[in-house]
Amino acid sequence: TTLKRRQERIMRGLKYAASAKHLLRPSVFEGADEDEKRMLLVSLATGVLYHSKLRTIHVWQILQTILPEFEPSFVKDEKTCSSPWSVACPPKLAKRSSGGSVPPQFTLATAETFCNEQVEEALEGVCGGDAESGDVSDSVALPSSAPDGQYGYHEITPRDASDPLAVAFEYLDSVTIPKSQLDDLEAKLKGLHNRSKDLNRKIDQLWKTVGGREQDRMGPNGELFGISNECFVVEAGKYEYELCIFGKAYQRDRGGASKSGTSLGSWRKMEVDEESGNRIFRWEGGAKCWNGPERSATAVVTCGAETRVLSADEPETCAYGMQMESHIACDDTFRKQNEIPLP
Repeated sequence: TTLKRRQERIMRGLKYAASAKHLLRPSVFEGADEDEKRMLLVSLATGVLYHSKLRTIHVWQILQTILPEFEPSFVKDEKTCSSPWSVACPPKLAKRSSGGSVPPQFTLATAETFCNEQVEEALEGVCGGDAESGDVSDSVALPSSAPDGQYGYHEITPRDASDPLAVAFEYLDSVTIPKSQLDDLEAKLKGLHNRSKDLNRKIDQLWKTVGGREQDRMGPNGELFGISNECFVVEAGKYEYELCIFGKAYQRDRGGASKSGTSLGSWRKMEVDEESGNRIFRWEGGAKCWNGPERSATAVVTCGAETRVLSADEPETCAYGMQMESHIACDDTFRKQNEIPLP
């Protein structure tokens, strides 16, 4: 039974150590400010204290071993079999460079009682051997069992109702919930989390559809929305050229399949000529020319009743120029430039 209890405690500690490892991943703190990080760590420490049922004296002992304020004094004398905690007695406060003092005040009374017990055990010679001289003879037979307190060590027992920490966690201890209900709540939480991810994906997709969160993908006035993902073809000489908004531009022999042929690049952006009001479409990063640059295409768009490609040529090696017209260029700049009166 004792072995089973100890095994359960070990497994409980393993679970909480694994939980802490999960909580301390860098992604957990991503985007958090200093106050938020502090609250995460405080929540983790509080959870460990509560679920592991650590006693107040355990908190004091842990702080004695990990805090730099106590490190120089916490050195075990190898020539004695007294408790390793005797070097930390009597309990004392230490000032921190960041302000405040450690350990917490509520641990001191418990630590003082603990230290007095250590002195009594040392006087009683619980180490074995000659308590007065401190000599432990090699001839002393090794015991077949170790009673509690042997060599100053005690079996760790969980927190009980008399411990000061029990008062702090009194409310949490009073809250009970059936495991089946907890499982249902966890399942609902997982479902809501998945639903939230789906909604966020849909929101991101909608933002892309309308031009992005910065609202610049569809142009300054959203004019590209009406022709987004459409392709326009023109024949020039023995070739035909296809320009796809938000897609790719192609050059191929006449009669070829749509969206095939030599790539002239992928959609890069639309610019607006402030003087003329013309739109300029750009495709970049196309197939590399022999001993030359990557192919690219630029289309100058003027005002027209419908969107279409008027002409295509190659003014520079592997840099193709097109003339287009579209209603999207029929804006107020075009009206003023051509002195068109308002209706």
